[in-house]
Amino acid sequence: MKKLIIALLMVLPLGAFAENTKIGYVNKQEVLVVMPEYNDAMKVLEDMNLKYITEGKKLEEEFQRKYQEYAAQADTLDAAIRQYKENELARLQQSIQEFTKSADETLKKKQQELFMPIIAKMDAAIAKVGEQNGFTIILDNTAGIITYKSAQTTDVAGLVKKALGL
Repeated sequence: MKKLIIALLMVLPLGAFAENTKIGYVNKQEVLVVMPEYNDAMKVLEDMNLKYITEGKKLEEEFQRKYQEYAAQADTLDAAIRQYKENELARLQQSIQEFTKSADETLKKKQQELFMPIIAKMDAAIAKVGEQNGFTIILDNTAGIITYKSAQTTDVAGLVKKALGL
């Protein structure tokens, strides 16, 4: 009997907690892609990427041109000139690799710089929806992690979009 009372005392608070818990979920990616700031940020990133691709192609074309010149003359060059041309090709190839790495890093930094305020704005809207509508928890369903949704859970994407003025 004593064990039954202890078990009931332990389970009752959980039942009370469950009654007061209001759970919502939102696909943050779905909200993000309809924000005007998202499209503006993507345009900036696409423009930057296009510039890097164009410059990278120029470097590759220069390398190919110099390599073809070297290959056509390699048999007739003396050792010192051949070594110089091979070193020049190696330097150019290394320069291309460094440019590619630098461009990738710059794009990643710019992406983070552009998206941090957008995500912060979305998170603030989610928090506002949570506070205004009495949600205890709002889960991010972007990765499809929620495997079961009961009738007591609510998709708050519409509320978040409304809070963002979308």
